[in-house]
Amino acid sequence: MLELFEYPWVLLLLILLPFYGLLLYGRRHRRSSPVMFSRVELARQVSGGPRVALRQLMPLLRLVAVGLLIIACARPSIPEEEEAEVEGIDIYVVLDMSGSMQAIDVTDPQLAEYQRKGKEPPNRFEVAKEVLADVVRERTVDRIGMVVFAREAFLQFPLTLDYGTILRQLDQLELGDIDGSGTAIGNALGRGVAGLREQGEDGVMSSLDEDPRTKIIVLITDGDRRGGNLSPLEAADFGVEHGVKIFPILVGREGKARVPVGRNLRSGRITYRYQDYPVDPELLEKIAKRTGGTFYRATDRRALESNLHEILDNFERAAVEDITSVSRQQVYGPLVAWAVLLLVLEMLVTYLIIRPFP
Repeated sequence: MLELFEYPWVLLLLILLPFYGLLLYGRRHRRSSPVMFSRVELARQVSGGPRVALRQLMPLLRLVAVGLLIIACARPSIPEEEEAEVEGIDIYVVLDMSGSMQAIDVTDPQLAEYQRKGKEPPNRFEVAKEVLADVVRERTVDRIGMVVFAREAFLQFPLTLDYGTILRQLDQLELGDIDGSGTAIGNALGRGVAGLREQGEDGVMSSLDEDPRTKIIVLITDGDRRGGNLSPLEAADFGVEHGVKIFPILVGREGKARVPVGRNLRSGRITYRYQDYPVDPELLEKIAKRTGGTFYRATDRRALESNLHEILDNFERAAVEDITSVSRQQVYGPLVAWAVLLLVLEMLVTYLIIRPFP
């Protein structure tokens, strides 16, 4: 309620109104002058007339007028939402959080340069988070949802236009938040397709065929399928059934990857060893081809950025109605007008009709 006022603290003055009312009625009582009547019947005839009733009403008019002026000084306003047709697409990001995402993709000279500066190179997961955050900041009308997965798949957040919440959720994600001992790609894709069935943020489910918005899934992973009770190709068929295109991005370099194993006690630097993680680019190609998407490889940050922009910028934008801005209409003017009107009315009635005794 208080958010409707620009200066809500001014409303505290309303607490003084009862005391001002007592002051007004007390003043009028003290201003009354005794009048001598020769007979009691004459006094009774005078005491109950309409002018006396009007006279008792006048302080109330002034109280209401002062109250309206106080409320007007608090600058009340009414929010007005403006709706317009905007264009956008629905995007589900399916992000790998398996153990292999801790690998770093830098050369020996690059690693030495990082450590010379007292830093460590970002791992695949950190690079993916940073690139996704940059992409989100560039969106304006696209709804975004996210599924994270490793051994199991979890809905991180449903489709939303609240980019601030998306960025906070991304920033809070850390490897190790979920069991990273598997790569349940099929389960994750299935959750993504199911999430795209939601119409807006009201949770109403309907067929994707009736929705004009383009529906896509961007799968960011660096490994082969390990675990899960739904195969990736079955999830792809589920996506085809509902008109969802899947765009897999295989991050990282092929072959053995450098992963952290501990910290050198003397130098304080992280030590790394090479480890071989299985990949299956053929599977990701099949998923993309089956759903009408495209398979990408990203060996570094720049390639991942380029791939994401290419995916998101080459789609038809479907027209939808959405709230584009919220403005506020100031309403203190009418309150001031009513207050002035009541004060003028009080003066006219007081000095022209009931005319207080001299």
